[in-house]
Amino acid sequence: MSKKQALTEFHRGSILAAAERLFSEKGTEKTTMDDIAREAEYSKATLYVYFQSKEEIISAILLNGLILLRKKLGEAIEGHETWVEAYNAACEAIIRFYGENPTAYNAISGEMEISPDAQGSKGLQDIQRTGDEINEILSAFLERGIQEGVVRSDLPVRDMVPFFWAAISGIVRAVERRNTYLNQAAGLDRPAFLAHGVQLVLDAFTKT
Repeated sequence: MSKKQALTEFHRGSILAAAERLFSEKGTEKTTMDDIAREAEYSKATLYVYFQSKEEIISAILLNGLILLRKKLGEAIEGHETWVEAYNAACEAIIRFYGENPTAYNAISGEMEISPDAQGSKGLQDIQRTGDEINEILSAFLERGIQEGVVRSDLPVRDMVPFFWAAISGIVRAVERRNTYLNQAAGLDRPAFLAHGVQLVLDAFTKT
């Protein structure tokens, strides 16, 4: 990487970090490009050199999040020999990713609306490609579970992958938004509720 490229990446990274802080504090709708410029300590003109709109910033956060999640999932799955251990590690990686990267997770899970027109064709292609690669990792992992006789073979893998995402995302959302209620109603603290939810999803996939 040339010095010019390194400098560009540095400035883009600084802007994205500032935007993520503001999105976390104020939400995406209430955050303006002026806010991001001030937080990043750039002029607005400089900000527009690197990003043409707030939607483009959100798209970049989404892509960076997908790339990181792809890496974390791959490491979690490859780092364990048994399928169930790898499953638990993958779920833990997703839950940890949410805690450490809430803005990226919101974008990935659809909480943030991203305009295709604002992404640019290459940005949209990169997002779609990386998302497809993550789903391919999960599909291969579920196929491995079927081959090892752990996962039910009567459930099409193409159906299990979106179900997995919906279930795990829903569990994380529930515990983040209704932690007090769940604690009182179910008698479980956050770690226990997450572990219970992850186990219920596992029970739906595996043979009895």
